[in-house]
Amino acid sequence: MIKKITTFILIIIILFSLSSCSAEKYGKDLDKSLNKVKIKDIFINQSLIGQKVIVEGIIITQCQSKGCWFFINDNTGTIFINLAPMGINLPPKTGKRAVVMGKIVTMEGNTIINAEGLEIN
Repeated sequence: MIKKITTFILIIIILFSLSSCSAEKYGKDLDKSLNKVKIKDIFINQSLIGQKVIVEGIIITQCQSKGCWFFINDNTGTIFINLAPMGINLPPKTGKRAVVMGKIVTMEGNTIINAEGLEIN
């Protein structure tokens, strides 16, 4: 009986671990062939404006009303991620790791990323 309970608990732990490893996906699937760039490079290399890239980091703050934007930090810098072009409302994810695919643009003099797809881990 104890062996069956131990086996059952082990199966539950494994299933929980596997389910927590899968990423939540929003928008388009990430194009793995795109350049993965550091946020500081976006601000240093102006030729990246207009390019579609992938950035990865931690969501440090997020729109509280609709979840239509967030700021992401990758330890080299912080950038605004605009989710409005995707038409999604992201549930609260502050503190989570995000991988964002999007186009680098300027809006009102600020460099931002218009997201096309993202994964939250």
